[in-house]
Amino acid sequence: MSVLIFWVYKTLIVPFAWIVLQILRPFISGKLREMVEDKNHGFYKMTHPDTEKLITLHRPLWIHAASGEIEYARPVIREFKKKHPEIPVIVTYSSPSAKKILESMHDIDMWAALPWEFDFLISAFIAKWNPRALLFSRTDVWPVLARTAKKKRLTTGLFSATFADNSSRLKGISKYLTKYAMNQLDEIHCVSEEDRQNLYALGIKPRIEVSGDTRFDQVFHRLENPKQLKNELMPSTDEFVFIAGSTWPEDEAVLVPALAKMKRDNLKIIFAPHETTPEHLQKLEKQFSDAGMPYVLYSKSTQWPVGSVLLVDKVGILAELYTWSDIAFIGGSFKKQVHSVMEALAAGLPVMVGPHHQNNREALFYQKRNFSSGMIVQVVHSADDIVVLMDRMRKKSFAFPHIKEEIRSEIGKNKNSTQRVINSFF
Repeated sequence: MSVLIFWVYKTLIVPFAWIVLQILRPFISGKLREMVEDKNHGFYKMTHPDTEKLITLHRPLWIHAASGEIEYARPVIREFKKKHPEIPVIVTYSSPSAKKILESMHDIDMWAALPWEFDFLISAFIAKWNPRALLFSRTDVWPVLARTAKKKRLTTGLFSATFADNSSRLKGISKYLTKYAMNQLDEIHCVSEEDRQNLYALGIKPRIEVSGDTRFDQVFHRLENPKQLKNELMPSTDEFVFIAGSTWPEDEAVLVPALAKMKRDNLKIIFAPHETTPEHLQKLEKQFSDAGMPYVLYSKSTQWPVGSVLLVDKVGILAELYTWSDIAFIGGSFKKQVHSVMEALAAGLPVMVGPHHQNNREALFYQKRNFSSGMIVQVVHSADDIVVLMDRMRKKSFAFPHIKEEIRSEIGKNKNSTQRVINSFF
């Protein structure tokens, strides 16, 4: 059945989707238009100009990461380069959202839009760059790509793979395409034993290893190599700090009323919204003013009074701000889907999430782990839930050095999955 579905996909669905996108191209905009244009023109960019022939000559490692999946690939690329500095690394993406991240990565040699899902275009890409292996990061194993790579005798694999019971990739017609694509690979590295059993149940034949989640290694690398924060704003050890990270308006509509109800003596609050556009920041400032909550802007302040909000109007420092904090709320969880809880957990923080967190395996898994602080991850459904939980946690503030160390130790068990992946493939 999976072979039949693959041929329907390859000969009917892919060409039809391509034609539709070409017809609609003049009328679409944003990331979708950019994706179509990048694929149409075979967009690629080299980190070091005029090295195209050298990349091909040294047979690069090819990693495909759809978009945010590049965060799982970062530690693999970094450790691979340490072990094999002479071998180039090329990265392909599906969503143009990845371009900003790739632009900042200096340990890759070339990055490009993934070709359209036609075997002749993929064959041309392979012929041009002459890769020695193709590794998929987390998800996004395209069936034609995987099949073509196998026919070209490339070593292929998937790492940091996760397949929850409710995954759409294991249901309906998708499961047949998933089965076909996965069976083209040489090796699969899963996050957990549950993932491995789900793949076995699907009928996957390649070698399957449980190697863990490489993004934890990236999170710990970031904590060990932090960006500089404004020292003059650093809270003292006797102040209790609540941080709301990567928040959206739906989260803020619940958080602001909750925080306004609290006694804010000895309490400091950090708001680090997901979007730091002037419009969003102005709306947040008005919410704080209407709720009677004093605030200061991170970029403009040299003081952060107790009881006030530090409104972060700078991107890229959230991981470091978690190290200033005692308890975190992770945004997106009152909107549609929660952002990653990994950074907060790795910093040793108990974490709150709203009701929409089923997309995040760590948010689900660590609800079941009970420590001195209670469950490491706790679910809140309303402003009142946040007030009750915060009051409970503040009463334990004397124990927080121990609580944070306990959580860091537990999360630290997830280290070194990157080494397991590298050692297996190379």
